[in-house]
Amino acid sequence: MGTAILRRYVLIGAIGQGGVSTVYHAVDARRGTLHAVKVLAPLLAHDPKAREDVRREALITDRLRHPSVPRVFEYGDAPLPDGTVVPYVVLELLSGTPLEDLLADGPLPWRDAVRVAATAADVLAVAHRRGIVHRDLASRNIMVTDDGAIKIIDFGLATAAARTGDTAARPVVVRNRRTQSRPPAHPVTAVARPADDVYTLGVLLYEMVTGRSPYPVVSPTPMRAGLRPHQLAPTPVVSVAGLPGDVAEIIRACMTKQPGGRPRSAEVALRLWRLLDGRPWHPTLALDQLG
Repeated sequence: MGTAILRRYVLIGAIGQGGVSTVYHAVDARRGTLHAVKVLAPLLAHDPKAREDVRREALITDRLRHPSVPRVFEYGDAPLPDGTVVPYVVLELLSGTPLEDLLADGPLPWRDAVRVAATAADVLAVAHRRGIVHRDLASRNIMVTDDGAIKIIDFGLATAAARTGDTAARPVVVRNRRTQSRPPAHPVTAVARPADDVYTLGVLLYEMVTGRSPYPVVSPTPMRAGLRPHQLAPTPVVSVAGLPGDVAEIIRACMTKQPGGRPRSAEVALRLWRLLDGRPWHPTLALDQLG
């Protein structure tokens, strides 16, 4: 398409479409390097909340500085050829397969599933230590790159963790317009708690080792007004041939009904990495263990 951002990043073609923005394959005309550039949809250029959502995701992603989170090179506002000014983010360009597509072929070998979950838990541990809750951890937001790396690719719903005094507040379901047609992995709540991320991590690991969701089948019949979607799955029964008992135990611990009874993300990451090679992979976890 050839549209240029700031006369520097030439947008070649769309590689992803979200609810409020589009991700493009782009070339840095100054350096000749390839990037992904996320741009707010022009129709939302005058929507303060949509603009703030793009900026917040860029700030949070940049702040994490984790090897399993795409690197942020630049972000700001840029004029389009028609004069519309929109927020943009220049990101590391990834090549690979969404975990969601891999799971469409069935469950993963348990070691592969544990490696993905351990990586996700490691990212969550760093985010939680820095006061950030992801709120949307799911297979659609995880990519396995062509060289086998695991990347958490979407922090669009991430926010600051609730203060300690707020964590007992009653959760209020906030609909995610990108995924409201799908069974929820866990509700996105007005009260952002690290324990909710841990719950969704348990759901993710369950899905990877069993090939199915722990939630009951959702009826195609629209719900009556006033009824809420399922907030928590039934207590999981993990029965998979050859699966180590420790993996099933971690899933159940993460999906404990009471948020206060769930392990910290750092603890989950360490337990999962030790199942693979006896030691954690990312040194970032050592910092979390001191907190």
